[in-house]
Amino acid sequence: MQSFFKFSHRFFRSFIFIVASAAAAPGYAQPLKPVTIADEIVVTATRFREPQQELPVGVMVINEERIRASTAATVPELLKQFPGIQVRDNSGSPNQQVDLRGFGITGDQNTLVLLDGQRISENELTTVNWAAIPLTAIERIEIMRGSGAVLYGGGATGGTINIITKAPRKNSKSGFLGAGGGSYNTGDYRAGLNLAGDSLGMVVNASHLETDNYRDSNRLRQQNAQADLRLTGERGTLYAKFGGDDQQLLLPNALTEAQIAVNRRQAAAPFGSYTNMSGGYVNLGGEFKLGDAEFALNGGYRGRQTNAALFLTVATQVTVKSLTPRVKLPFALAGTNHALVAGVDWEDWDFDGTAAATFFSTLKRPLSTQRNRAVYFQDSIALSAATLVSAGARFHRTTFGTNDIASGTAGSSERDLRAFEVSARHRFGERVAVYGKFGNSFRVPNVNDNYSLFTGTVAQLEPQTSRDREIGTDLTLGRASYRLAVYEMDVNNEIHFNPVTFSNVNLAPTQRYGFEGEGKWQFTAGLSAFANYTYAVSRFREGAFAGNAVPLVPRHTANLGAAWQFVPRTRLNAVVNYVGEQVFDGDETNTFGRRMPHYTLVDLKLNTETGGWLLSAGVKNLFNQQYFSYGLFTGFPTFIAYPAAERSWFVSARYAFR
Repeated sequence: MQSFFKFSHRFFRSFIFIVASAAAAPGYAQPLKPVTIADEIVVTATRFREPQQELPVGVMVINEERIRASTAATVPELLKQFPGIQVRDNSGSPNQQVDLRGFGITGDQNTLVLLDGQRISENELTTVNWAAIPLTAIERIEIMRGSGAVLYGGGATGGTINIITKAPRKNSKSGFLGAGGGSYNTGDYRAGLNLAGDSLGMVVNASHLETDNYRDSNRLRQQNAQADLRLTGERGTLYAKFGGDDQQLLLPNALTEAQIAVNRRQAAAPFGSYTNMSGGYVNLGGEFKLGDAEFALNGGYRGRQTNAALFLTVATQVTVKSLTPRVKLPFALAGTNHALVAGVDWEDWDFDGTAAATFFSTLKRPLSTQRNRAVYFQDSIALSAATLVSAGARFHRTTFGTNDIASGTAGSSERDLRAFEVSARHRFGERVAVYGKFGNSFRVPNVNDNYSLFTGTVAQLEPQTSRDREIGTDLTLGRASYRLAVYEMDVNNEIHFNPVTFSNVNLAPTQRYGFEGEGKWQFTAGLSAFANYTYAVSRFREGAFAGNAVPLVPRHTANLGAAWQFVPRTRLNAVVNYVGEQVFDGDETNTFGRRMPHYTLVDLKLNTETGGWLLSAGVKNLFNQQYFSYGLFTGFPTFIAYPAAERSWFVSARYAFR
């Protein structure tokens, strides 16, 4: 495999040379091909709306139609159907960990998640609040694998996921009401409303979910509401987005291997574990044009309160304020067309926590702040009708401080960080495109990296940095499309939490590399299929664990899916998800001698539309696979794990009115 990646490095250099040579050839300095209505519009790659075919890097778009037809009930369930994305349950919460390109237990700290372009990844060792984003409120999801540091800052080494919520549809009055139920006393209720004229519009979505879940003592109640108010004129748009959520969850905790053998569904001590969380956000912004230039401004506020009990009784309050002005300036220079994007990111994050003793005698009261200030630019250059090149850089300053006012322990740090990325894409006709990119990224230590609630100590860790490379190709052959890519990331000072010793450390250098392949086929108007495969290696490059595999990274994952419309307005969807063996968390020495077992899941969903009704019925884990997606080596020698749900069913009805 090492020789393969040496070859990929040579190929990448050759690719850049070919692109430059092609661009320099006579007759190539032409304007880009006009955009057609069928072109996908994406925003993640430049922070402005762009036709997908005009982006040098590959951006995957999951559109509303695919979301609606999917067998998934949550965003993580949907994401795991795509290459390079692993999802695991390491808490019993619906907010499962999403890991892009194999970072293991710190996957959600290296996968940047945005909601309408605003960061919702936390500056704590907690997952994104996925449960607060119902699928019915989403217009599309955009994914950039291995990209995002230049435009969005830290935590994007694995990639960036941008969730775009529904905006008002012009000159439309519509809405829907939906309800569903299923296994484990699950009840799900949703409603949405769209009221819009030619210039002023509003869309509102609300949902309520109650379920006992598969495990004992794992009852969930989740409520969400989102609204988007929008005023559109000839020169631009003003908008105000609001959201609120409330979650009450009982936690079943991890089971020992012996407990799993007796009863997979039981709850483990300490009994009475729970987490209650509520939050909300406001996102105000606008976009307008002045000549050929485009301007955009977002101002955001997000707050969250959490009360939880496990080994400690913890109460936290987090507020995040941000301001993100930016501009896009198209211009011509030396016979080439440029589109320069430049902007400023300003973010203040404040954390106030209290930890009451359960097994420890000391009350802890950490107060933490993180201030991010950054400027960035990215220039996209149309060297020809077939060749696009992009280059960008980010200059980022982070100031971090933690003070435990109960003990007087304090620490602070300030770091200046840099990120850059160069990418290129060249089209050979309408069917084949090749692309390549290289750059660097970083991750800033968060409050839990620098402060331990268990010990009350402050450890100022070094920022994590990474050198990233990728090459790939997109092919369209008739009714089939394919994507093939190889990538490599060399990571230094990787930030890691050891769940056995409860300590936070900078690891010796690590490495990720792999291959992703996917295909989509439209056999007939009513029959389509997709398949993907990921080969991922995550290993320690140096230090005491040199050559060992990083825990919680399966070497092989694959998905296979099909959609069959066997009668008009009725469709059967099936997805097969395979996850290979992986090293248990906590087994950095790779000496346990056992791996987390591989598993294969099959999900089915039947949709039928009649009048204004959409009726659905689904089965998850059709063949009743007993598995777990997270396990921790405890060193005794055995493990603890979070058993996942066996076969379950769900039915729903939704009525749309106009």
